[in-house]
Amino acid sequence: MSRHRAAEPVALTAVGYCGPGGALSGGALGSALVAHAPLAALPGGALAGIADTATLRRWLVRKKDRKLLARAAELALCAFGPVVDAWPGPRESLGLFVGVGREPPDDGESEAALAASASEGRLDEAALALRGRDLYPPLLPLKTLPNLVLAHVSINFGIGGPNNAVTGAAGAGLRALVQAIVCVQEGRAPAAVAGAADSQVDLGSARDRLRLGASGPPGEAACAVLVEPLAAALARGAAVLAVVGAPCNPPETIIRGADHHAALGDLGVADGAVAAVRAVLALGAGAPGPILVTAADPGLPAERLVVGLPAAC
Repeated sequence: MSRHRAAEPVALTAVGYCGPGGALSGGALGSALVAHAPLAALPGGALAGIADTATLRRWLVRKKDRKLLARAAELALCAFGPVVDAWPGPRESLGLFVGVGREPPDDGESEAALAASASEGRLDEAALALRGRDLYPPLLPLKTLPNLVLAHVSINFGIGGPNNAVTGAAGAGLRALVQAIVCVQEGRAPAAVAGAADSQVDLGSARDRLRLGASGPPGEAACAVLVEPLAAALARGAAVLAVVGAPCNPPETIIRGADHHAALGDLGVADGAVAAVRAVLALGAGAPGPILVTAADPGLPAERLVVGLPAAC
């Protein structure tokens, strides 16, 4: 039976990031908007925030599984890997909460099925159910379903505790962190890994952005944090980067999930989670705290999280 510990402060003891600007350093995330050839033909799409996934092979249990990974899943493995490694306890009980965005487009794998199902320039649904079905790659849903980001993280790192894939926009990324905090406070898991992953720099996503009227350069990123009770973190000698989920003094600063688009590009669902990581980095660099982090999905109330240091909470 779970023990409710809602008043207990929760510590963030590890942070991982994969996105524009490279690794976490210097209390800030750097800018890495670059010319991106596949997007150059689209209005306003010549620049994008691109991530380096050079560490991906380290985190894959089976190297051949890379063909099953959408770009967001690749980013997630690179960001979540170091955070999971920082947890010394059993992973079977570790919680996992991941913000995920829109279903990613495939890389042309379904082209043959769609071409065979076309009639006079339009998609024939009856033909798609017959000829198209035979040509559709059977493993493609394992790549394109948004919640598969969480599944790939869980499978590759052996995480078996409470979990949830939170879908939406920037607010969902921050909501995943809040759910992890509540999970730990209620005693459903001794610790949890939480974050978000999204990529909008491929041609299909860029076309969707034009259709939806999105402005600014697209980006991509994943980030993760390790969440555990403050008392337990101190008892095992972990470095406490920040404290959340506890009464704090009035915030000194507000970081909004959309504030950093100009530097990193539009990170989609990862915006909210990256805003929380930026707050942790800012505190580590000496910024006054606590810091209020906010992020919202369209039409929904904003998610809020106060991030501080133990002395301020």
